[in-house]
Amino acid sequence: MACVAVFALCASFAVPAIAQTTRPPARSPRGPSVPRLTISVGSGFVSGSGLESADADLRGRSGEPFQLFTTTSRIGGSLPLEARLGWRLNPRYTLEIRGAWARPELQTSIAADVEGAPPVTVAERVDLYSMDLSVVRFFPRSRPRALTPFVSAGAGYVGAVHEGLTLLENGFSYRGGGGIKYPLALRGRGGLNEIGVRADGALVIMNSGLVTGSGPTPQIVASGALYLTF
Repeated sequence: MACVAVFALCASFAVPAIAQTTRPPARSPRGPSVPRLTISVGSGFVSGSGLESADADLRGRSGEPFQLFTTTSRIGGSLPLEARLGWRLNPRYTLEIRGAWARPELQTSIAADVEGAPPVTVAERVDLYSMDLSVVRFFPRSRPRALTPFVSAGAGYVGAVHEGLTLLENGFSYRGGGGIKYPLALRGRGGLNEIGVRADGALVIMNSGLVTGSGPTPQIVASGALYLTF
């Protein structure tokens, strides 16, 4: 009986000690992952804009220019397709890359012909590509599912390819604007975090390239898109 009592006493101390040594270490609590990446795809409208007028002149014997005809050009409105990739820097600021493609019509009107020919307008379609980098500043929203206003500013590259791949013109663009975004569905865990819609409006100023000789050329851009946040 004495041996049994001693064995039971030793076991009562040994079992808790073994359980304590084999207990798995506690994991440090982790909060929910913060969404960083946003992808959006959409379309919109780009307004047309006038370009510089030019005269076709000859130099006469007296040295004075002799006008043959005048030309006036403009870029027509277009419906671009665009995609955006945004990386969240902090709760308020996002770095965003935007790419777009459109096919506006380049129109040139010829008038005042010296031989009395009637005015005529010549038009061609150009493939207009653009890519720019912007900083987007979001304003705080009152609740998770609410409108979020934002402003943005950036600069980028513009390339125009004429019909038949006959000419490529390069230039730069500057844009500033803003808009709103609204979440349609929210998820609290990893993976797809948010699905929503956004509306953008901006003033784009093209310089050089397709508008060479016309100076800074402004255009109004409005678009809507569906976005996914991861």
